[in-house]
Amino acid sequence: MFLSNRSNILLISILFILIGIFLRFYQLNFENYWLDEMISFWVADPNISLKDTFSRHEHIAQAPPLFNLFLKKYLDLFSYDPEIGRHVPFFFGMLSIPFLGILSYQVAKNNSFLLTILLISTNIYLIKYSQETRPYALVFLLSTINLIFYYKIISPNLIGFKRIYIFSLFIIFSVLSLSSHPFVLIILFSQIAYSVYSFFMFRKKNFSFLLSIPFILIIYLTINYNYLISQLAYDEYFLTQVNWKFYYNYYFSRFFGSKIMGLIYLSTLIFLIIRFRKKILFTSNNYLPLVFILLFSYIIPLLYGLIKVPVLHDRYIIFVLISILIIISVLIFEINNRKLRVCLLIFILVPTIINNYIEIQLRKNTKPEFTKFLNDIKNKEIKNLTLYGPNREIKLVENYISSLKEFKNNNFKTFNIDNISSNEKMIWVICYEPLLGFNCAIPSDKKNGWNLISTKNTYLVSSKLFKIN
Repeated sequence: MFLSNRSNILLISILFILIGIFLRFYQLNFENYWLDEMISFWVADPNISLKDTFSRHEHIAQAPPLFNLFLKKYLDLFSYDPEIGRHVPFFFGMLSIPFLGILSYQVAKNNSFLLTILLISTNIYLIKYSQETRPYALVFLLSTINLIFYYKIISPNLIGFKRIYIFSLFIIFSVLSLSSHPFVLIILFSQIAYSVYSFFMFRKKNFSFLLSIPFILIIYLTINYNYLISQLAYDEYFLTQVNWKFYYNYYFSRFFGSKIMGLIYLSTLIFLIIRFRKKILFTSNNYLPLVFILLFSYIIPLLYGLIKVPVLHDRYIIFVLISILIIISVLIFEINNRKLRVCLLIFILVPTIINNYIEIQLRKNTKPEFTKFLNDIKNKEIKNLTLYGPNREIKLVENYISSLKEFKNNNFKTFNIDNISSNEKMIWVICYEPLLGFNCAIPSDKKNGWNLISTKNTYLVSSKLFKIN
């Protein structure tokens, strides 16, 4: 018996989702943590109180605490292990796939959502952030759910209890998404801008949405007031103003894996928006809210950078991929010319598949190789380790290394470089190179009494074995 068309669509959806889950799980712990992940891991330590977690967060973290609270709970349920920590962004990244498909179907009730699911499943940028113990996979997921309820709350079909139910859920997920990263305020601003535009253009009165705004802002500001004040207080930041090259790329090379892939997606997006500009701008449709998010994701941070300090960074606007992937998917399906539609699908999908193969099979390590170093010396007699560098960062690195199973299973010990016992005659000195500007010379007060025996270098980690006289 042949499957019905609906059954075929369901099977294809499940297949694409499983591909996305596999690509996010494969090589999940390919790399060690870099410093920002170590911060999350240190803040989320389940062995300390919630009060101490917030204290640590205020002391060192730049992102809001929401992700670290999820991470803390997960590590408490299972184990305080960096590899276990990677399960949390993987889980958020995995959930994003079907939710983005649901959102895509809300925007255009046709089979274009299958293309959306395939594009998010194979997007190398989202795959990598689903493997990094940082909040960005959560930001993407909550932003997607926020938009799902946004499209519901502006629907004219809501009545009675269903209106109250959707109204409440929209407020909850708006507050959660805003609490995951302050840049999500761009989405709220875009939603307000669309409501104003649709009122003047189409006389649409989105009362439920407009009524929700004060509730969202009051709850959000109450929860995040201290964090926002601390962020607004910055007069300088680690970012610099974007240069002229940015305006040819808009981070698309980062979002899609290479300059060629970025050009393919950017040119396709521009072509589709221009081709359907009249339908997007001058008819009542579901595309325009996504176009507003797309535009304001760049305009608002750039303006803020001109007024105060540069703040635009690709990962801060990770949610812009929601607009990009859905707009490309739904507008390709709007094309009536079958040959052109097929050509565009080939133009996007074939390079995407090739790029994914290259990125995954030829993946290079880009983070410090601490476990490689530990594995290299685990059978050696000397198991004493010390780290040096800025005190604040060193405690993060030491906490991370001492939590690795390679450390715990092989009886390694760590010492403070300034307080090494006189009984210890040999010790490995580990330098995480970026913390010291790639200058890993030992402190001057150790030069006379320490004799270098051997050196072992792994990526971004320089380790030296010294004999202490």
